Amino acid sequence: MKILQDLHIHSHHSFDVACAALSDIRADHEAMGIMHYAVTDHLNTRYSLSDLESCYHDFLSADFPENFHFGVELTPIAAWEAERIACGDFIPKGLVPLCGFREEDHPFDGRISLALEEGEREKYGIEIVVAGVHWPLGFPAGRADALENYFIQTLFLASHPLVDVLAHPWDSLSHAAGDWFRHRDREHIDFSIYKEIPADMDEQIGRTLKENGKLAEMNIPVILNAPEEVQELHMKRFCKWRDQGVQFTCGSDQHSAHPDPDRFARMEQLLEQYGFREEDFVLPPSIRRN
Repeated sequence: MKILQDLHIHSHHSFDVACAALSDIRADHEAMGIMHYAVTDHLNTRYSLSDLESCYHDFLSADFPENFHFGVELTPIAAWEAERIACGDFIPKGLVPLCGFREEDHPFDGRISLALEEGEREKYGIEIVVAGVHWPLGFPAGRADALENYFIQTLFLASHPLVDVLAHPWDSLSHAAGDWFRHRDREHIDFSIYKEIPADMDEQIGRTLKENGKLAEMNIPVILNAPEEVQELHMKRFCKWRDQGVQFTCGSDQHSAHPDPDRFARMEQLLEQYGFREEDFVLPPSIRRN
């Protein structure tokens, strides 16, 4: 089993800690024999749209090969957050809503928004849109509420017309269940929640992915960094989705200056252990059409 794609990479244009230069992304992935790779910097809110524009212009100015793809990673935020950013009422308060308004205990009313607007995929030449849940919308009132919150967000992404790939399914659920987003310390991370994800939730996510032609991402750090028991639950979930006809992408979620080939090798061994083959990993139609 050889990993031949990396469709989730962050460059120094991303507003977070990512620091890779586009030229290094190309050189490193070509050296590892990766056939298709994509820069997918964060666009959590419209506030950081200039970062996407900067990366796009940098990408265009270089003579990159056709197997180096330009993409973006989106994150669901509550509609009220998007509305506040659009009207600019955060400016007098000196707020920087790169991730929305995470500190505010605002009830989640079920309305969800993505930062990419109609026509911008074409405007910025975006070949691939990966999107994943990164936090709860609002502060969940307990473990069951955290599960439902992530499930609603995941189904939203798995059926959204702009999204090609569901990134790191269920990632950070342990933080939401343990109330980490309120307290932000290790004592409030609860990995045991992964054993409580109902089978019918996972089945519905797999069915929604399949029905909408979406791909599920196997995120290398999310899987390899998980406790052994959680890692096994992740891999068994992917096996069940494979049985439902879901296809996959692989992503390093690279934020460092250079990727770690040893982690790719470890992931390849794990994939072999669970019976995955190269043909289980495909490109989204948005890339295949090009």
